[in-house]
Amino acid sequence: MNIRTNNVPRDLLCLHDFSAADQDKIRKHYDWMDSDELENTFGFFKYRNCFYHRQDFMRASSDATGDLAGWDGYAGDSYFSGTLIKFADNDCDRVIVGRYFC
Repeated sequence: MNIRTNNVPRDLLCLHDFSAADQDKIRKHYDWMDSDELENTFGFFKYRNCFYHRQDFMRASSDATGDLAGWDGYAGDSYFSGTLIKFADNDCDRVIVGRYFC
C-alpha cells in the first residue's frame, strides 16, 4: 500500500465556516442529515476538492501495524484506494489527511 500526505493539519469546521457556494455543496452531499443536525455539526473539512466529515471514516485499530499504523481512520473510495485521517497531536479540532492506494 502506498500513502501520500503532506502532513499539514487541517481545521475541522462547522458548516457556517465555509463560503455560501461550499455550504450548498455540503448540503447536497450530506442531504441525509436534517437541517438542524447539519447546521450544528462540527467536523467538516475539504480535501482535494471534496468535502468530508470526520464521521465518514471508519476507525482504524489502535494497534494497527504496517501501513495503517498511526492513522486514526479510513474511508474507501474504491477497492484499491481511499482517504486516511489522523488527529493532529491528540487535537480533535484538526486532522492530517492522506490518500492510500495499492
